[in-house]
Amino acid sequence: MEVVDEGTLRFIACRPIRPRACLSFLAICFLLIFVASTSGYALQKPEIEPSQASSAEQSHQPHQPAAREKAPAPEKEHKQLEAPPAHGEAGLPKVEAHPPEAPASGPLEHAPAHAGTHGEMHGGEHVELPSISPVAGVTFVDTLIQLMEYELNVRFLGWRPNGIFICRFTSDINNYQLGVLEAVRFTVFRLKDSLTRLGEADSYDPDLEQAFNEFYISATSWWFPSAESSYREAIDHLKKFRTKLETGQRSFYYRRDTLVALLSTYKDQIGNVNRTLVMPVGWWKSNDYFYYARGVAHVYFEILKVSRVGFKNQLATMHGADIMDEVLHELSIADQIDPWIILDGDLDGFIANHRANLNAPLSEVGHMLAVLSML
Repeated sequence: MEVVDEGTLRFIACRPIRPRACLSFLAICFLLIFVASTSGYALQKPEIEPSQASSAEQSHQPHQPAAREKAPAPEKEHKQLEAPPAHGEAGLPKVEAHPPEAPASGPLEHAPAHAGTHGEMHGGEHVELPSISPVAGVTFVDTLIQLMEYELNVRFLGWRPNGIFICRFTSDINNYQLGVLEAVRFTVFRLKDSLTRLGEADSYDPDLEQAFNEFYISATSWWFPSAESSYREAIDHLKKFRTKLETGQRSFYYRRDTLVALLSTYKDQIGNVNRTLVMPVGWWKSNDYFYYARGVAHVYFEILKVSRVGFKNQLATMHGADIMDEVLHELSIADQIDPWIILDGDLDGFIANHRANLNAPLSEVGHMLAVLSML
C-alpha cells in the first residue's frame, strides 16, 4: 500500500477542472462567422451617379459674398451624403440624356434640364440631384432600366431568388432583389397607368403593358419562363418606350395629378414595409424583412430624385418642395444603413435592433408622402 501524505492529498483535491466555457465560446464564434459569410457579405447596391454639370453652367452659379461669413448666424456648410462604396462590383453607368431625333410633342409641361442641383435639407445637409434629359420622362425610364439591369447583369451571380445551389445561402441579397423588383413593379404600373396618359380615355402604350406583364413573372421561376428572361424582355420594352419618348411618338406628363398618384402608390407600399419592420418575426427572419425594405427604399430614392427635378414646377405650386427634400433626406439615411450582421434585439436592450433603426427614417418617409399626396 502506497503512503500519500496530507499535502499531496490537498493538492489532488484542489486541482482545477478545465472549464468548458472556452469550447462554447469558440463554437459561437464559428457560428457567427458562418452566418456572416453566407448572409450576403458586403451587400452591394447600384449607384446611379448624377451627370456632371458643364463648365459653362457652373460659371453662372452665384457666389456667396464674403460678408455672409461674418454674419452672427452663418449657414451651415452643406455636406454631401454619399452611399457606401461597392466592394468589388462596378456601379451603374451614369444616366445620360438622350437627344431626341425629332421634337417631342404632347406633354403639357416640360421641366428644364437640371445640372448638378442640390435639394436643400434641414440641418445643413443636402442630396445631390441628377441631371435629366430635356425630353420629359426619358431619365425616369432610364433609371428603371438601370436599376433592373444592375441586378440581372452586373451583380455577382445575377438574379438570385430563383437560384438552385449557392444562391440558396445568400438570402440577404435575394430579399434585397425582391424589394427592388416590387418597387419597380409599382413604378411601372404608375408609368403605364397615369404618367403617360392624358386621362381615363387615353390608350395604354403596348410596350408599357408588355413590360408590366413581364415584370410580374414570379421572381423564383427558373424555367418556362425563367425570371431572368422575362425581366430582360421587360427591359427591352422599356427601351422601346424610351425611344418613343425621344421621337415624340409618346408623351410623359409632368402634372400635379400624376405626381400625386405616384406618391400615393409609394406611400402605400412604404406603409406595408413599415409593418414588416416592427412586427415580431424572430432572429432568422429579421434579415429577410430588413433587406427587402432596403431594396424598396433604394429604388424609391433613385426614382424620387429624378421626380424632384422633373416635377419641380408642380412641387413649387403645391408648396411641397421642402417636404420632398425631407423625403429624399430620410431615404438617403435608410440607403446607408448597412450593418455587417443584422441583430434583432429588444428596443431597450443592449443589442441593436436593426429593423427598428431602418424603420425610423422609413416611417418619416411614409408620413411625408401622405402629406404630399394630399396637397
